[in-house]
Amino acid sequence: MKDKIILITGAGSGIGKALCLSLHHENQLIVIGRDQKKLDEIKSKDKQHIDLYICDIADADQVNLTYQKIASKYGHIDILINNAGMSDARPFSDYDYSKIKKILDINVLGTIYFTKVFLPLVLKKSGTVANVGSMFGDIAHPLYSIYSASKFAIKGFSDALRREYMHQGLKVSYIAPRATQTDALNTTKEYSKYFEMNIDHPVVVAENIIDGLKKQKNYIYPKSIERLFVFIQKMFPKAIDQNLNAKIKNL
Repeated sequence: MKDKIILITGAGSGIGKALCLSLHHENQLIVIGRDQKKLDEIKSKDKQHIDLYICDIADADQVNLTYQKIASKYGHIDILINNAGMSDARPFSDYDYSKIKKILDINVLGTIYFTKVFLPLVLKKSGTVANVGSMFGDIAHPLYSIYSASKFAIKGFSDALRREYMHQGLKVSYIAPRATQTDALNTTKEYSKYFEMNIDHPVVVAENIIDGLKKQKNYIYPKSIERLFVFIQKMFPKAIDQNLNAKIKNL
């Protein structure tokens, strides 16, 4: 992870910000976000190696315009980290169409379309696409129905993209953090407390992501007990059903 051109979406806070602060010393960063003030704060750490662009990844016109600006300045991208996303939790019956659409527009359509537009720059140097999903992309969780669906979609997209472009040297990593102390988590903190979720600091998650990318891992999971839960989900899904059903009945 030296002398790379790395593009990070959702860079203004949380995991994205932690990645920026860890990587800017020895790399050229292109940081994407919607909040000018937050991105300016990050750029102030290293004006030479941090280049910022305001872009809502759920807006195709903004994505295309941002691509034109970046492509005219950079010949290639070594690593694209699709980190932008939103979290939400509530009973499924409480969702309306607009809320469902917003989550899927950002977490699924935004990530997929952003990758499509920027992929030619990544392929120029047989680079890496890293998609930040969630443990809930392996273990579907009650009250997180739409969020889980969005992360399952990104995991499937990551696998398909890898298999389609690996003959061109493209590396694709799917990243599945567990609950992380971010602004997004604050909106669902009561549920996370109820389900006794283990919560990581963004710096810990960023370090794990960087280590996984160095090793060119296809899947980057936390070094925690949740890895066991993923195995149980695959081999004994009814055990997960029973455990979570017992909790949701008492909520």
